[in-house]
Amino acid sequence: MLAELISVLFKIFWQILGIGIILIALVDVYLTVLYPRTGKSVVSLQLSKGIWQLFRWLSHLPGFRKQDVLSYCGPTLLVAIASFWVCTTAIGFALFLWPALGTGIQASSGKTSTDFATAFYYSGYTLTTLGVGDLVPKTGFWRFVTVLEAAIGFSIITAALTYLLSVYNALTRRNSFALSLHHRSGDEANAAALLIRLKGYSNFEPAMSEISSITRDLLFLLESHHAYPVLHYFRFPEPHYALARIALISLDLAALIKSALHPHIHQPFINSDAVTGLEKGGLDMLVQLSNSFLDKQQIDSTEQRQEWRHWYFEAAKVIQQNGIETVDDLEIGADNYVLIRSNWRNIIAAMAKYMDYSWQEIAPYEQ
Repeated sequence: MLAELISVLFKIFWQILGIGIILIALVDVYLTVLYPRTGKSVVSLQLSKGIWQLFRWLSHLPGFRKQDVLSYCGPTLLVAIASFWVCTTAIGFALFLWPALGTGIQASSGKTSTDFATAFYYSGYTLTTLGVGDLVPKTGFWRFVTVLEAAIGFSIITAALTYLLSVYNALTRRNSFALSLHHRSGDEANAAALLIRLKGYSNFEPAMSEISSITRDLLFLLESHHAYPVLHYFRFPEPHYALARIALISLDLAALIKSALHPHIHQPFINSDAVTGLEKGGLDMLVQLSNSFLDKQQIDSTEQRQEWRHWYFEAAKVIQQNGIETVDDLEIGADNYVLIRSNWRNIIAAMAKYMDYSWQEIAPYEQ
């Protein structure tokens, strides 16, 4: 009698454990695909961070090319997340189905094996909607469970494919935006070169629509990374695709407009909604995305204000050479520029470091 009670309790334990594992997988799918916001996943985000650290470690081992190793992290993460959803659900249902082998679920011919491997085989076969194979549910309840698992399996596979396509669509748009900024900033992330191109042969009025377009792309970048945090870990060998490079060009452009252009001659442009949106949108994107995968202690408070001032004077010189009026007192302009830059430079540097880029790769024009 006691042995039978222990056996029943043991079966109940495995079934409760199986239900718990299934719920973890389903909640993670729901939060990752159907309610996609950074920091809301149960496992996927933590899995992504762990695999990224593994790839970083591997990339620094002798015999490995860092750029190549890290470039494979993003695709690997997608495979790992989808595999986690499928395998975890299959294991959870296997634990729930295991006690029914030999009773509610039987072999279509011969003796029914009652080990866990058989339960996992049946669960996996059902989850991938391949049919029931050589094991058949014999009661209404287990038939219902079989159909339920098949439906859940179909939903998870569909969700995984949808997630993959959405991630790559967002990645393509991010890369196009990054490449556009790269070329328009002199192929060196030089915001001064971008500012000169925005003016062209007229005043800055036509540039407002282009700056508004950049701002919209920044906001899309923010939302796409919120929706698909795995995008953080698509790290390409070319640094002009880096999120840190995108943030640097955008915010440095806003900083130069605010601090270097003549405040009276270019007042309508400096105070325009387009420039204000660029500054606020870029900073909002930077802060929110850095908060999603950077700890506060990873943001180095070391400042290099003299280097910033040197860059400002160089940029102002180039701007003047292209016939654009600058502030009368460049020293005051430099003070203003340093103050603006101090709000975001260290966050960008921390983001670059986390993604294993050197500052020279992110801002080659400053060297």
